[in-house]
Amino acid sequence: MINDFIPDTLNLLWLALGLFIAGVIEAVLWKTKVFQWLNIPIQTELFGANKKWRGLISLPLAMLASVYLLHLVEIYLPFIPEDAILFSDFNLLEFGLLVGFVFNLSELPNSFIKRRLDIPPGDESSKMFYFVDHMDSTYGVLILWYLYFHFPLHFILTGLVVTPLLFMGATELRKKLGLK
Repeated sequence: MINDFIPDTLNLLWLALGLFIAGVIEAVLWKTKVFQWLNIPIQTELFGANKKWRGLISLPLAMLASVYLLHLVEIYLPFIPEDAILFSDFNLLEFGLLVGFVFNLSELPNSFIKRRLDIPPGDESSKMFYFVDHMDSTYGVLILWYLYFHFPLHFILTGLVVTPLLFMGATELRKKLGLK
């Protein structure tokens, strides 16, 4: 298991790059007229005003574009480790749409609980909720990868530690770039 940590982390970085690029694409999509009409809350009383239909629709589409782009990049990589997890290992349509959808869908239970506790959306004053905010989506994707795509358990266990940290870093980078 410990021997798998570094290769698993590198694979997680590659797969997380897909989500990061999708997040950038999504930020661009949100500024288009097409996605303005989807900028309405899913259900304000249950999830708050910040969980909107555009996210449930735009991230799967953005992730689809991202995995196709990274699939093209994989073709030109000079060295690919034997244990690499590549986007070309999957049906790109299925992988992109499912990962994007599950990533955003996994935020809803956390939003539901936070609204019941009267915690405002985007509140970063509590370190615990900041971590949970970055854990919910990534853990949802890890569950998808394990149950649906049959990723190995050692990969998922590494992901339980690494993915929230990657997501927190990506969130901070998106803030600095003005994309969030």
